[in-house]
Amino acid sequence: MAESESASLLKKSSGDIAYGTSASKLVSATASTFETVDWEFGAERDRLLREALQKSRQMRHRSRSKWRRILSDSLTAGEGWFVFLIVGFFTGLLAGMIQVSREWAFDLKFGYCSEGGFWNSRKECCRISKDEDSCWQWRTWSEFLMGLPGSGKRDRGYGLDYLLYMLWCTVLGTWSAWLVKTFAPFASGSGIPEIKTILGGFVMKGYLGGRVLLIKSVALVLSVASGLSVGLEAAYVHIACCVANVSSRYFSKYATSEVKKRELLSGAAAAGISVAFGAPVGGVLFSLEMLSSYFPPKTIWRSFYCAIVAAITLRGIDPLHSGKLVAFEITYHYAFGWFELPIFVMLGAIGGLLGTLLLKLMVRYAYLRQTTRIARHPLYEAAVVSFLSASATYLSTFLRMDTTDLLAALYSDCKYETNATLCVESDASNIIIFLLACALIKFILTIFGPNTIVPGGHMVPSMAVGACLGRVFGFCLSLVQERVGDVGFFAECAGHDPCITPGVYAIIGSAAMLSAVSRMTVSLVVIIFELTDGIDYIMPTTICILVAKWVSDAFGRDGIYDELIILHDYPYLNNKMEFVFNETAADVMKSRDLCVINATGNTYGSIANLLNTTEFSGYPIVKSMDSMQLIGYISRANLETVLNAKTPDMTDATQCFFTNDRPFPRNAPYLDFNPWLDQSPIQIVETTPLNRVIDAFRALRLRYVLVVRNGALVGITTKRDILRRIHTFRGTHKFASVNVKRS
Repeated sequence: MAESESASLLKKSSGDIAYGTSASKLVSATASTFETVDWEFGAERDRLLREALQKSRQMRHRSRSKWRRILSDSLTAGEGWFVFLIVGFFTGLLAGMIQVSREWAFDLKFGYCSEGGFWNSRKECCRISKDEDSCWQWRTWSEFLMGLPGSGKRDRGYGLDYLLYMLWCTVLGTWSAWLVKTFAPFASGSGIPEIKTILGGFVMKGYLGGRVLLIKSVALVLSVASGLSVGLEAAYVHIACCVANVSSRYFSKYATSEVKKRELLSGAAAAGISVAFGAPVGGVLFSLEMLSSYFPPKTIWRSFYCAIVAAITLRGIDPLHSGKLVAFEITYHYAFGWFELPIFVMLGAIGGLLGTLLLKLMVRYAYLRQTTRIARHPLYEAAVVSFLSASATYLSTFLRMDTTDLLAALYSDCKYETNATLCVESDASNIIIFLLACALIKFILTIFGPNTIVPGGHMVPSMAVGACLGRVFGFCLSLVQERVGDVGFFAECAGHDPCITPGVYAIIGSAAMLSAVSRMTVSLVVIIFELTDGIDYIMPTTICILVAKWVSDAFGRDGIYDELIILHDYPYLNNKMEFVFNETAADVMKSRDLCVINATGNTYGSIANLLNTTEFSGYPIVKSMDSMQLIGYISRANLETVLNAKTPDMTDATQCFFTNDRPFPRNAPYLDFNPWLDQSPIQIVETTPLNRVIDAFRALRLRYVLVVRNGALVGITTKRDILRRIHTFRGTHKFASVNVKRS
């Protein structure tokens, strides 16, 4: 019998093999590396495995003692918790190592420790000194070149130190870019848009591998130490997910199930935010709000457990030698006044406007570099941006700081952690001008820094911009209160000293800015609460974030992660987006390229040839090629499983059965595919509105739906077809006209 009679073996078109492309091969994955996760198949597979495991346990339990049965059940049930424990521990360990390395590499631009070890940072080197300015153990590079002993003075040999500082920054930034370009292009950026795409149901091969983990950890230290306006925090999410992916290879429960692996990745993302901000609860909410599209209840507890383990591990390492998880963690001791609420609202509105402007400019530059020659020369780009950043930041003592130390200074309380530069009221005009200049410089540098090839994110740099503006608000209001006194608008200040804390406004300003850039809401409120340990400031923080979100939503509801997903054409089906289509399922289904299997007349050889000549992930089963009456659907994995069970007495002519309506041969071997057949696949009629089809894909996390007409199969619609149609309407890039509305 001819094989063409048993199956329609039409070749897959190039549009089906690859979905979308990216303009830069260095900063984003090509579409050919994507594979869709079959959530329904994964859930069914897990259910069958649980049933088989339960039956196997029952058989073994009959021959085992009571205590051995209890121990066996405990080990099986605790495997998942053990994997999350491993991920949390190694995430915290890596975060501690990165923070220690980053502090040393950052201080290396200014000098070295001449006593106690070259590997010590300035803080460690000067620990025994009474104050940092009298630390003779620290020797600047100008003192080294001029043969002078260490003095602890930062302004000694200013011109030479300035030149050496720019040289160090350029070398570190270029080195970081070279590592990424040469060894692991997937290690660039924050990685959160790609993680979001992966958690949305796509497999991005190589993105979470061991090489990416190693290169990203090393290059991240170099990029932050170079003075580029990038932060560690967002990159921790990618690092934690790499740890989870590498760890899953040693546990069959997660190594063989993409659905289970995504549960682990969700917990790893929570652990990444936990070590970034010292906020385990905020990390879980961030993973739930911003990243995960599949978050079953049990994953919440395991993610929280993973985040707690990561935080405890990091605190045990104590890389800052202060008992804090992050440098800008602070506790305030005052309650806010009700008269401050209008100021908080105003600060939220300004943060929303500036955050939206920063977001738009970052995306515009990202699009510009992909459509010009800039992306073709990432090393030159990193070198130029590092040099310009160093030229601008060295002129200011505060901008010269690491961004986390800058936030700590802006959040500081003048009563308990006096910082003369920011708390002297007699020099108010200079302080205000200085803070505004710092905000402007940091704003401009943040447009370019996260868009280079080096690892790093936008979170802390954008928070620094908002913190500068918030500090200006708080400082100006405190000056007015001191001049006016505790009367009128400030009557509530009577008996409170101090009444207005500029550091609180810095925190709220940074929250507003980050909310506008990333569109974080609930998770950001909890992160700020865990950072400040101040329940009294939940209300003003919430109000400020809500106002910032409302203002920024007026200009578009996509945050930086969604914008980058759209820019790089990643195959992600956004749940927040509602498209207005007039088409039906018939307009997007594949019919000419449809490959089906006839329920009768199949042999082992015909099925094997079908798998060898096509690349589809599954095949509809029809009663006959004439009627096309749908019987069911079988995945490629199930076909391969049955074929691999071939016995020695089977040949290519061995009959294969997909239904039970015919008697099986008694004296000849055969293969029965019926138990592996999905006899109730999701079906829609060809006149179903496309909007309803998209809702079905979102709600049920579908990989495909079969399109029928009067019970006869006429086509198939996959998730790639939906995304392709969405991108057709949206245009080839984000700046084309789009007919969408967002909820």
